[in-house]
Amino acid sequence: MNPWFAIAGTIVLTVVGQLLQKRVALRFGAAERGSALSFYLRASDFWLALLCLAGAMALWLVALASFEVSKAYALLGINYLLVPLAAIWLFGERLSARGWLGALLVCAGVFLIGRS
Repeated sequence: MNPWFAIAGTIVLTVVGQLLQKRVALRFGAAERGSALSFYLRASDFWLALLCLAGAMALWLVALASFEVSKAYALLGINYLLVPLAAIWLFGERLSARGWLGALLVCAGVFLIGRS
């Protein structure tokens, strides 16, 4: 498997997993009934999130076989931009100017490390 595909897949599955977790948490907050654990165990999005995160871990192991961990881990920093962008679009969240600056600085670091 192409190691860049493994990194990209790890990023995509991690982002999707995080967003699914947020969706389940929002649904629990809206429901406000019973225990969180029993609610989550019955939520299909919870299980889909776990599946995405397990897939991300498997691809991560493939990536680590080809990349130095310091480079591979730094490339995951793109999640700091993708998750907030998706949260703005999907959940109507807002990001402060300081948050945007931080996300862009992380992306600049990812770019620099990716070129090394």
